[in-house]
Amino acid sequence: MSVTLLEARSGTLGRTAMATRREKDEARKAQKKGSAPDSAPDSGADASLAVRKGSDLDVAPSADEAGEEHDEAAEGSEEQAAGEEAGEDAEVAAARQLGTDRYVMAGFFGAAILGAYVLGKAIHGIWGNLSNRDWFSRAVPALAAVADEDKATYATVIAGVIAVIVTLRTYRRPDVREWTDEVASELIKVKWPTKKDVTNSTMVVIAASAVATLYLALLDRLWSFVTGIVYGTGS
Repeated sequence: MSVTLLEARSGTLGRTAMATRREKDEARKAQKKGSAPDSAPDSGADASLAVRKGSDLDVAPSADEAGEEHDEAAEGSEEQAAGEEAGEDAEVAAARQLGTDRYVMAGFFGAAILGAYVLGKAIHGIWGNLSNRDWFSRAVPALAAVADEDKATYATVIAGVIAVIVTLRTYRRPDVREWTDEVASELIKVKWPTKKDVTNSTMVVIAASAVATLYLALLDRLWSFVTGIVYGTGS
C-alpha cells in the first residue's frame, strides 16, 4: 500500500516538473517571439540613425568648407582694408612732407623768377643808358652797337643765370633752410578753405555787393529827388 502511494506521488511530481519545464519553455519562446518585433524597430532606428549620421557627415564638410571660405574672405578683406589704410597713411605722410618741401621750393622758385625779372630789367636799362654815352661807345663799341631787342634778350639770359646761382647758393645755406622750414611748417598748420566754402563765400559776397549797390543807387535817387524839391530845381 505504501509502495503504491510512493509511486503515485513520484509520478505526480514528475508530471508537475514536466509541466513546469514546458511552461518555462513556452515562456521563453513567447519572450523570444515578443522581443523579435521589438528588435526590428531598434534595428530600423539604428539604420535611420546611421543614415542621418552619414548625411550629417556628408553635410558637415561642406559647412566647414563654407566657414573656412568665409573666414578666408574676411581675412582677405581685412588685409586689403589694412593695406589701403597703410597706403593712405603713407600718402598722407608723404603729402605732409611734400607739402612742406613744396612751399619751400615754391618760395625759392618764385624768388628766382622775380629776381631774374627785376635783374634783367635793371641790366637792360643800365646797358641801354650806357650805350648812349660816348665814352662807353669808345671803350666797348661791340656792346654799344647791340640792338635794343637783343639787349633785352641778353639781359634776361644773364639775369636768369645769376638768379639761379644765387638761389641755389641761398637754398643750400643751413640757416636759411632752417628758417624756411619753420615758415613752411607754420603754413602747413593753416586750415585752407575748401572749394565749396570758397564758392559759398563768393556767392555771398556777390549777393551782398549787388544788394548794397541797389540800395545806394535807390538812396542816391531819393536824395537827388529831395534836394531837387528843396532847392527848387524840380528834378
